[in-house]
Amino acid sequence: MSDLEELERARGNSEFVDTTGSLGGVQNFRARTASNEMCTFLVMNISSLQLIPVNIIAYRSQYGSANPAAVIAPAIVATFFSTVVAVIYCKVMGRKCN
Repeated sequence: MSDLEELERARGNSEFVDTTGSLGGVQNFRARTASNEMCTFLVMNISSLQLIPVNIIAYRSQYGSANPAAVIAPAIVATFFSTVVAVIYCKVMGRKCN
């Protein structure tokens, strides 16, 4: 996020306002707007892309599952679809904002 913040500063984005300045000794915090790239990064992290669900395999093994790794294929399919939906959502919302 800090690298994306620097990118917005370098672009000179008027909606991205820095939190500097003071008024009467009190720090003046003004709202900042997240860029499309920041929102995309956040949504991609929330979509929980993972290739091997290690925690679920460990839990299944701990509780005596006959095949603890049987969840790998469904987990890959589910995270693939959640990531595709996240990308589509970011593209659609990015077009609405521009």
